[in-house]
Amino acid sequence: MNKDLYNKIIYLPKEILEYLEVCFNHIPNSNSNVEGHNRNQELRSTGYATYQQLGRIKNWFDEYSGDGKDAPFILNGADYMRSWVDRTLDGLRRSDSSHKEIKKEYNIEPIDTDLGEKMGWLSDLNRPSKEHSSFTDDIRINENLKRINKIIKNNSNGNNRKIRL
Repeated sequence: MNKDLYNKIIYLPKEILEYLEVCFNHIPNSNSNVEGHNRNQELRSTGYATYQQLGRIKNWFDEYSGDGKDAPFILNGADYMRSWVDRTLDGLRRSDSSHKEIKKEYNIEPIDTDLGEKMGWLSDLNRPSKEHSSFTDDIRINENLKRINKIIKNNSNGNNRKIRL
């Protein structure tokens, strides 16, 4: 059994539930001693089956050697239930293996938290906190802006001097 599908709940389609009801009513003298009776009741009452239950149902049908007209075969859902279980299990197994392949192929590699330490002095170049200007740089920039604004103001008043920075 596939460990990723273990305990997975598969909800039975409405058609399957109705068919199990018809099968149950088809055997009027059925009791809990008849094989398939309890399973039929449980599936109809819960409306779902686990992956393991579907595996057991498939196994029961695979091992069945009767003529298909006896009570256990009918109570277990006959050929309609057999084909649904086979298709459902096949689909679950295929989708799980496809999911594993996709996950393996496209999974993002884990982030190395020690990368900065391994890079040594190069790691300082990537840190934005090292790029921030200091307070003295801010003062110098502010003074230069004031000087530039003053020069622009003087030039706009009619002075056509060369601008020196």
